[in-house]
Amino acid sequence: MVARLNYTAPTQPGSHVRHRHIIGLVAWLALLTTLLTSPFSVAEPRYQVELFTTAAHPPPAHLNATVQDIQLTVYDLDGLARLNAILSHQLPPQKTVAKAMAATRLGALTERQQAELRATATGLLAAQRYGLTRYPAIVINGEAVIYGLTDPREAVRQYQRWRGEAEL
Repeated sequence: MVARLNYTAPTQPGSHVRHRHIIGLVAWLALLTTLLTSPFSVAEPRYQVELFTTAAHPPPAHLNATVQDIQLTVYDLDGLARLNAILSHQLPPQKTVAKAMAATRLGALTERQQAELRATATGLLAAQRYGLTRYPAIVINGEAVIYGLTDPREAVRQYQRWRGEAEL
C-alpha cells in the first residue's frame, strides 16, 4: 500500500534530501520485511471446496486442508447438538435455576469449543445460503453441489467430468 506522508520540509536548504533518503530506506525495509515474513503462493487453488458433514458421515482420515489445486473448508454441522448436550447435561427441573446453570456453562466454554461453535454457525449459514437439502454435501467453487460424498478429490473429479475438464 502506498500512502502520502505529511512531510514538512526542514528549514535548512538541502537537509531534506537526507531525510527523504532515510524515509525511502525505511519504506523499502518495511516492504522487504513484509514480503519475507508473509506467506504467499504463486496461484490460488483452482477449486474452492466446502464439505458439509456430520458425525454420522465423517470426512476421510487422510483428509488434508490443501490438496493439489483444492482449497478445502470442512463444516461439521453437529456442533450445535454437541453444545446443547454440554449445556443441558443434568439440569435441574426448576426453570430459573436451569437457565442460570446453562448460562454459567456457556460462559465457561473453552476457546476450542467457542471456535467449533463459530465454525458450526458459519457452516449452517453457508448450507442455508446454498440451499442444501441433505448431508454430506460438497460445494465446489460455489456453483455445484455433490451429495453423498465426503472425499473432496472424488468430488472434484466428478465436477471436472461434469464441466468437461481434464481430471486431476
